[in-house]
Amino acid sequence: MPWWNCVLVVDDDLDLLQAYKEVLELDGHEVALARNGFEALRLLKQGLRPALILLDLMMPGMNAWSFRLRQLEDPALASIPVIVLYAQDMGARAMNALGVDGLLEKPVDLDVLLAAVAAYVKPARASAHHSQ
Repeated sequence: MPWWNCVLVVDDDLDLLQAYKEVLELDGHEVALARNGFEALRLLKQGLRPALILLDLMMPGMNAWSFRLRQLEDPALASIPVIVLYAQDMGARAMNALGVDGLLEKPVDLDVLLAAVAAYVKPARASAHHSQ
């Protein structure tokens, strides 16, 4: 798997992870998966440089706020765009404190998800065809 121009999806719900992966891959994207913020940070520390992170708001162990603090502390990771997926609104102030590039409410409409991703990531397969 390429370690760049992919989408990193971080969610503790395995069914949702698999669903996001399938939809994004069908749209031509490379996808990396992490079941929590710790796993996502480990992948990033190992050199993964996604074009976008889709981040679940509420996860056990490390929620979106904790993940973002660690991401923003690392200059190599701070510029990676993040879209947060949330099931319950925590209020405007708490959501704004995340400082993310976008917010999508669950259940996420697939067309809305793909449009949000497309703003940051060119499908790997589509760009491969153009370069030939």
